[in-house]
Formats: sequence, C-alpha cells, structure tokens
Amino acid sequence: MRGYAADLYLLAGGLVVALGLGIAGGVWCAARDRSRPARAVEGAAVFFLCTPVYALALGTLLLFAPPFGLVELPYFFDPNSYEAPQERPWDFIRSMLVPWLVVGAPLAGVILRLTLALTRDSMGEHWVRTARAKGLPHERVVRRHAAPASFVTVLSQFGAAAPIMVMNVVLVEWVFSIPGFFRHMRRALGQNYGAPENSIDIPMLQGLAMWAAVLIVAVSLLAALAIVRIDPRIRAGGRMA
Repeated sequence: MRGYAADLYLLAGGLVVALGLGIAGGVWCAARDRSRPARAVEGAAVFFLCTPVYALALGTLLLFAPPFGLVELPYFFDPNSYEAPQERPWDFIRSMLVPWLVVGAPLAGVILRLTLALTRDSMGEHWVRTARAKGLPHERVVRRHAAPASFVTVLSQFGAAAPIMVMNVVLVEWVFSIPGFFRHMRRALGQNYGAPENSIDIPMLQGLAMWAAVLIVAVSLLAALAIVRIDPRIRAGGRMA
C-alpha cells in the first residue's frame, strides 16, 4: 500500500514537467522563431521525444551515478536515495528531480513542438494582428495573444498521452529504484532473475493493471476538466442564449 504514494508523486511530477517545460519551451521558441537558440531547443525536444525513457534513465546513471558513472554526482543521481516527503522534504525533492525530468521529457517534447506549430498558425489571426497594430512587443503578442489559442489542443494531447506517461512511470521506477507499486511489475511477470522460481503472479498483475487504469482515467479526467475551464466555448455550450 505504501507504494501507491510513490507512484502518484512520480506521475504528478512528470506531468508538471511535461506541461511546464513543453508549453514554456514552445512559447519561447515561437517568440524567437527560427533563431539559432530556438532551433537548438527544438532539436533537444526531438531528442527527448525519440529517446526511450529507459535508455535515457540508464544513460544518466551511466554518466553521473556513483560509483560507476563517468562524472559522479551522488546528490541528484543516486538511484537508492528515495525519502518520503513528510519525513525529509528536501531529500525527497533531490531524489525525485531526475526521475521527474526523465518521465516528463518525451511528452514535453511533443507539447513543445505542438505549441510551437499552433502558435505559428495563430500569428496570422485577426486578434494577433490587432495586438501588433496597437504596438505591443513581439514577445508579449506571442505570449498573451497567439500562444493561448494552442492550449486546448495541447491539453487534448496531454489527456491522450496518459497511457504513455503511466508506462514511463513503470520503467523509471525500476531503473531508479523508486519504491512504488509498479516496482513489482518484473517480479509479477516472472522476470525476477536470481530467484528460485520465476512464475507469473496473476493476482499481482491484475492489481497492477487496475492501478494503471485508475491513473490513466484520472489523468484523462484532469485534462478534460482543464479544457472545460479554459475554453469558454465549452463552458457556454449548454447555456441558453
């Protein structure tokens, strides 16, 4: 039962990273469209989008984790340093920072590219041209007028990516030794190498599948509620004129 909290912490942090970095990066690149820094950020987004999370997680450990990393940084890359937030809040944050980034990086790349593309399309809309005609700075026009038009589509993609995020949580928990419920996945599948018996645990797999389904539905529901909150057309759809 204690593993459920770690699953929620990891998933919530990954979602915040994905939305925060993705939207902020997309708006930043749109404000500096086709500049060299923007192209570098877009290239990084493509890299994180195409790199599997288990390869990215193992790569970070091989580079920075003690005692086998090329550059040892034990403060943030120790895979066995998880602490409960109510006991040691700072140790919890430092132990979860890299897993949060790894979990959210692929979706952040998707959201960045989607935000950038939709913001570019919105630059020719009449309300954006009006803001330009009033003499507003270009960055403010992009941030306050062009970019918000992409948020509904971004949240729709966010809800559709819920199964991928839960799968990333499963993989990252195993690599970083986070004591969540999904850490039992390999043992339940009979892949607990070194054990005397490697039989498949059907009841455990059923519990893991149900928990994953609950998380997927919860993330999709949050995305749907956020869309209703920010889209006035949906809020006014059921009202009488």
